[in-house]
Amino acid sequence: MKYGLLKFSCQKPNIGDYMQLAGIVQAYKRLGITEEEMIEIERDDLSSYDGEYVILPMTAAFNAAHGVKIFPLSTKIIPVFIGFFTADEAVAAEIARYEKFGPFGCRDLVTMRMMRKQGVQAYMTGCYSIGFTKRQEAPVDGKVYLCDPPEALLPYIPKEYMENAVELPKPHRMMKTPGYSEENAEMAKEYVKDLVEELKKNARLVITRRLHMTLPCIAMGIPVILAHECDSGQVEECRFAGLDRIVRVYKPSEYSSIDWSPEVPDIEWLKEKAIQLAIQKIEEAKNTWGGVCELSDYYESTEKQIYYSGMKASYLSEPQKLYFVRNAWKMERTIFEYIVRKKLEKMHLVFYGAGDKGKWAMRRYYEYIGRAAGFSLVDGDVKKQGKGINDVLTSSDWDFNLLGNYRIESPQILKNIEKEQLVVVVTCDRYYSGPGADIGNMLIREYGLVEEKELFFLDKLNNSMDMHLSSTSTPFYFLDGF
Repeated sequence: MKYGLLKFSCQKPNIGDYMQLAGIVQAYKRLGITEEEMIEIERDDLSSYDGEYVILPMTAAFNAAHGVKIFPLSTKIIPVFIGFFTADEAVAAEIARYEKFGPFGCRDLVTMRMMRKQGVQAYMTGCYSIGFTKRQEAPVDGKVYLCDPPEALLPYIPKEYMENAVELPKPHRMMKTPGYSEENAEMAKEYVKDLVEELKKNARLVITRRLHMTLPCIAMGIPVILAHECDSGQVEECRFAGLDRIVRVYKPSEYSSIDWSPEVPDIEWLKEKAIQLAIQKIEEAKNTWGGVCELSDYYESTEKQIYYSGMKASYLSEPQKLYFVRNAWKMERTIFEYIVRKKLEKMHLVFYGAGDKGKWAMRRYYEYIGRAAGFSLVDGDVKKQGKGINDVLTSSDWDFNLLGNYRIESPQILKNIEKEQLVVVVTCDRYYSGPGADIGNMLIREYGLVEEKELFFLDKLNNSMDMHLSSTSTPFYFLDGF
């Protein structure tokens, strides 16, 4: 079993996401967990993770934008819900399904109340960005740092502060590599590491509106002015709810009365409580799930077989289906590309099966097949080998002249296709029994394909959503057995 840390490898990561890992890193150090025992998992890939079983502290923000990529969690993940945030009731409902891993430790009172509304045990454990170690001494000639303060606050900042202030970039940092990449993750981590060292060594005062600049600085013993940009409502109604016990949150109406020489609150005892809680929850997860995961991992490492769970099983959860129905018009990736996690232009698409369902799939998707980097039609029936598609797929109701003349090929061609490009869709009836099951097991056993990685079943795609390859099409559900 491994111990996990979240990573955020998008092109524009929020450095605050990495700040939230500080307390978990401290807990791992005290538990004597080595780097070899740790693994980093992309937050937006939690649903598709298929590595070793892993205990994963869920110390991050989880909102609608992330929800369809995260939930349901991979069965290989043992979640530890501490210090997490959500402001979306649909995501809170999804998290509440993991009640057996509770009680839920929430970053703020808003998240706590939202989880309690779901009928589960939830408490406020605060934010784990307070896990940074306190500096030994303050700099003799320190600098004032500005981290995205409210614009309305600027006229109130003392002139002597502004004259030599260091302005930090906004928390969302643009990385060099487009999309998601290891390079982006490494750059973001290095930036956070350098920033923390810079502030710890040189900061006399930090002025900000950012939660994940405020809490780490206080943990390091750096004075902070935290200015909220909204004057309406109470603190409890915003993302600082409960965290105002640590630092005063100034609203615009209070800017004129700001104390510009604040004392740093002593939160060492609070930091210790949080880290001890993390240690306790990680050890509980290990004691509860470690043995069964070790046994299961042993048996799972044998020759893989497909698990067939019935006609209603699909590659998308019900919340994901609803999300795609509501947001299909603005999806940046197609639903099919989202499920297989490859761009159509970069995949070698293979339809396995030239029977009735194969004919239907060919007809329905013929205009998109040409967009793939490669396409092959495969069938194990030797009687069909060498025949043209128009010789095999015949129907007075369908116009197959638009299909081109794709030759039905032997499954052996799969050995010549790069796994990174390969996407095989089994176009036979019923994936849980009959021809579909036989073909699926053969592809796993003889060709080493992994379901939801290189191998997919048309029935599961159909019962997930209409397998649109056009991002402008509105998805709809198929009738079973169509």
